[in-house]
Amino acid sequence: MSELIATTQQNGAYKEVTPGMHSARCIRVIDLGTQKQEFNGEISWKRQVLIIWEVPEEMHNEMPMTISKFYTLSLHEKSNLGADLTSWRGRAFTALEKQGFDISKLVGVPCTLNVIENERGKIKINSVLPDSKNTPPQIHPSLFFSIDEFQQGNKEIFEELSEGICNIILRSKELENNDIDIGDGNNGADLGSDDVPF
Repeated sequence: MSELIATTQQNGAYKEVTPGMHSARCIRVIDLGTQKQEFNGEISWKRQVLIIWEVPEEMHNEMPMTISKFYTLSLHEKSNLGADLTSWRGRAFTALEKQGFDISKLVGVPCTLNVIENERGKIKINSVLPDSKNTPPQIHPSLFFSIDEFQQGNKEIFEELSEGICNIILRSKELENNDIDIGDGNNGADLGSDDVPF
C-alpha cells in the first residue's frame, strides 16, 4: 500500500507579479471595516480598505495575475491612499473632493503600477500612476464590497470573497458583537457520531 505524507512544505511557491512597471486595472475595492491596530503598545481603530488590480501582462493559469494593497480609508495628504490616488489621478484633490471621495468608482479604472521588491524580499506596490498604455479589457469580474450593505443583509458579495478576507472583515469593530453565520448550510445538522478513525 502506498502512502500519502502530509508536511508543512508547499508544493511550489505562490506566483507573484514581477517587479517593474505594469499596466493594470482596478477590479476590486473591499471595505474591511474598522480594524484594530497596535503600535508601540498603543491600540487604535482605523477604517481600512483593500484594493485589488489585475495585471494583464502577467498571466497564471490563463488568467491575469492580481496584486493588492491595504489602505487606511483617509485622504489626508500623508495617507497612503491619498498619495496613491493623487498620483493615479495625476492631480491633487480639491477641497470639495477631500470632503468625500467615493472609492467604489475606482473599480474598472486602468492605471500603471510600479511594483517593487522591498528589503525583506516581499513584492509590493510602490506607486500607482496614470494609465500610460492602452490597458487590455478587464478579465476578472468587478467587485465592490461595502460593510454597511453587509450589515443591512446583503451577503451575496461577501460570499464571493476569499476566506482570509472574510475573516478580516469579521474581526472589524462593526461586526464584533454580531453572531454571523457564514456556514455551508449544515450548521446544526446531524453529521453522525462516528469516531475519528485515526
